[in-house]
Amino acid sequence: MQIKKLTVKTISEAMEKIRREFGEDAYILDTKKVKKGGFFGIGGEKYLEVTVLSEENKNSQYKPQKTKKYPQESENTYTLNDLIKRNTPEFYRKKEREEKISTPSYLKSDKEPNYKDSNDDLTEFIKTSREISSKIDKSVESFYHQHIQKEPTESDIKDSLKLQDLMNMVEKLNKKMEANDLYLQDIKDKLYEKSYSRIFIESFLNQLNDLKVEENWQNQEIIRTRFEKKLYQSFEILNFGDIKNKVMFIGPTGVGKTTTLAKIAANLKKLNKKIALITIDTYRIAATDQLKTYADILGVSLHICYTPSDLKIALESLLNFDVILIDTAGRSHKNNLQMGELKVFKDVVEPDYNIMLVSSNTNCEDMMHIYDNFSYLKPNALIFTKMDETSSYGQLFSFLEYSKLPLLGITDGQRVPEDLKFPSKEWLTHAAVEEVFK
Repeated sequence: MQIKKLTVKTISEAMEKIRREFGEDAYILDTKKVKKGGFFGIGGEKYLEVTVLSEENKNSQYKPQKTKKYPQESENTYTLNDLIKRNTPEFYRKKEREEKISTPSYLKSDKEPNYKDSNDDLTEFIKTSREISSKIDKSVESFYHQHIQKEPTESDIKDSLKLQDLMNMVEKLNKKMEANDLYLQDIKDKLYEKSYSRIFIESFLNQLNDLKVEENWQNQEIIRTRFEKKLYQSFEILNFGDIKNKVMFIGPTGVGKTTTLAKIAANLKKLNKKIALITIDTYRIAATDQLKTYADILGVSLHICYTPSDLKIALESLLNFDVILIDTAGRSHKNNLQMGELKVFKDVVEPDYNIMLVSSNTNCEDMMHIYDNFSYLKPNALIFTKMDETSSYGQLFSFLEYSKLPLLGITDGQRVPEDLKFPSKEWLTHAAVEEVFK
């Protein structure tokens, strides 16, 4: 916003200058008589000093710069250790930084949606004030013209009183806006309590700017409806029946990949799918033994692979299977070498479904940080685990909106295969709405 003072002879001249310099959306804050010239205030000419408020023109023009192409890598043969290092997040981030050095910031993508500027409330208030003050726009020029030529008359005083009444109306409107802000803060606090992210909350509150929010907002059907719509549109569902070919499970340590894989395998067996299991989690003997036990119970084959070459041979021997489920070792998203090794195996598999597992009891910020580090492995589906260890849905919807990954399922216990659910959009949305509006 910007405020500017204009000195003019008549209100007509002021209006013309305002339209020329600021357009039709400018707002007159104040006018007063001033004198210019003369000697010690004697003989000077009378002028009007008009104070104008307008929105700044924020449009800027940029000339996009050419992005630097990263030189093509040679086709030399690398050792396994070299290959791992060249597949770490740090290596990829370095390439991205070099590629983006000459790219203007306004061309870069951003996961966050566009949100309204902090001046939006003031702008809306000014527009409302303009609608009220428009009732006297037709008479303002003649009023000030008469006011300059002579002393105030009874009619002038009446007009002034009318203007004061309008100012009182604006003041009352301002108080209503303050009350609205107070109840919006109540909504914000409630969503924070239910573990929604700041980005998600601000996006939803922006959708309520045109509403009068009441103290008992949880009983306002329109707010409930808009929240339900916001949740429903924030994610997609991956149909379990569509799962086929090579399916890889990735995620941080302790998230429950092996148990979840066994639950998936059991459900696929119910659909009479021909399945096989592969594990590259050779760091933990217990994990391999656990998966072998599940394989024996289900009556399916298990292949243990220690190297990318072992993995390639195993995959070639299983081409006639409907679904191949591949378990991986838990990886710390902060360990570049571990992540690089995982990418080498992933590139050998070329999975049709690269399912990322995230624990439901992880807070929003950590979920997003984990995703940012696993995203270069290109996951294309999501399973939330350990839903029985959390009491809120906010972090789930915040992460779904942030990652854009379709949701395959939710686990809520250790039982195989009972504690694996494939929720519909309607069921999950309803559960989250009831949590906030109960």
